[in-house]
Amino acid sequence: MLTLHKSAADGAPAGPLARLIWPFLEMWKRLINIGVHKELTEWQWKRVRLLNGISAITIAIYTGYVIVFFNSPDWLTFRICLAGVFLNLPPFILNHYRRYNASAYYCILSVTVLCSFIAIARKYDGVEYYLISNSIVAMLFFRKFWKILMLFSLNVAAYFAVRYAMQHVQPFLYVKDSTYFYNANVLLFFMTLFFVVYYFRAENFRQEKMLSQKNETLGQSLEHLQNTQDQLVQQEKLASLGALTAGIAHEIQNPLNFVDNFSEVGIELVEELRQELDHEAISEKRRVMITSLLDDLAQSQKKVNEHADRAGNIVRGMLLHSRASRGERQPTDLNALADEYLRLAYHGLRAKHKDFNATLSTDFNLQLGPITVVVEDISRVLLNLFTNAFYAVHKKATQLPPGSNYKPTVSVSTQRAVNGVLLRVRDNGTGIPLDVIDKIFHPFFTTKPPGEGTGLGLSLSYDIVTKGHGGTLTVNSEYGEYSEFTVWLPEVRA
Repeated sequence: MLTLHKSAADGAPAGPLARLIWPFLEMWKRLINIGVHKELTEWQWKRVRLLNGISAITIAIYTGYVIVFFNSPDWLTFRICLAGVFLNLPPFILNHYRRYNASAYYCILSVTVLCSFIAIARKYDGVEYYLISNSIVAMLFFRKFWKILMLFSLNVAAYFAVRYAMQHVQPFLYVKDSTYFYNANVLLFFMTLFFVVYYFRAENFRQEKMLSQKNETLGQSLEHLQNTQDQLVQQEKLASLGALTAGIAHEIQNPLNFVDNFSEVGIELVEELRQELDHEAISEKRRVMITSLLDDLAQSQKKVNEHADRAGNIVRGMLLHSRASRGERQPTDLNALADEYLRLAYHGLRAKHKDFNATLSTDFNLQLGPITVVVEDISRVLLNLFTNAFYAVHKKATQLPPGSNYKPTVSVSTQRAVNGVLLRVRDNGTGIPLDVIDKIFHPFFTTKPPGEGTGLGLSLSYDIVTKGHGGTLTVNSEYGEYSEFTVWLPEVRA
């Protein structure tokens, strides 16, 4: 059996009933869109289609009457209905030539005149009731109140004038047995009134729905603006704090340099004193006492120098922390960047501890694609995370007894996530104690011994990821087993 299917392009429906109705629907669409063009506003678009629709329905009703009374002895009704068909054609012509106001006025005034004439001439047609519904139709076509009031008053006046004339003017087009015309016209009047009110009701619901959607959108926009405002306020505070920190750090750095330099000079002077003491003829007891004092002085100077260096590192970290990034975002291969800084951090530790070896494990998503980031800032984050990971595994390796099966391993992986990408850095080092894990992103907090960390690396990384890129930086750890840092960066399209 051969079955014909409708293609998406031929426009005709497939079902038999649909194929039967389709020509009428196409004709209806063409009729109500006469005069419609893309420059019309929504109000004008609805008005033109409504005018065309009312005219088309009225013509259809009159055409039905014409067909019914074509061979009827009631030749008068036939001619009136035929005239009604032609009298309802001008709105199509006026709309076609974009005379929209003229079309609206004609539609209302022609009904007023035609219904008034027929009601007086035939008396029992019930057509005068159309003046009631016609009085409210003006609200569908006009926006200005004085126009609506004028047309409403005109139809009300016509209605009472017709009711008065029907009592004093003899019907000159009266047809016998026309009671059913009266009932039919009253029924059509009710239908017209119903559809006009239903139209207003449907429009109200539509506008209410649109208003609800707009309110919801505005609510979301307001919430977004409030969040943005909060972020801007926070950024202003951070910028002010950063400027204050930078100012303090600059002020501290100069005297700190003097302390550092003078401590080094003090150590050199102690050595010179030792050399001069060798040439002095003094008793052995006094030499021992002076040597002891010089040893204490040298040790004191070394401690001052060590702590000055540590303070200098902290100041440099503060300056780095407070520095506002001026780098521009650009598409970056995150896999290549992570791999580069992983090996850079590893070789940096190997330069200090040549006997140290670790396993580098990478699991990069090759379909990751370019990620729009500030390369300099994300590089700092990666370097901090990798340096901390290698520090942790090296520390664990030195704490374990020789010959243990421990294999220092640092793993890095990338993968796609919801609206962004994930980068994970995991090590099997010392881990982070549970009681301090919530503090590791705080400035100046560190788990490293004095002199080995400033406490600003993770804080700086957290600010770069969260405030600079709108992402997240989280940590998961088990003390003595592992630490895993997860960076989520939103996918910003250029």
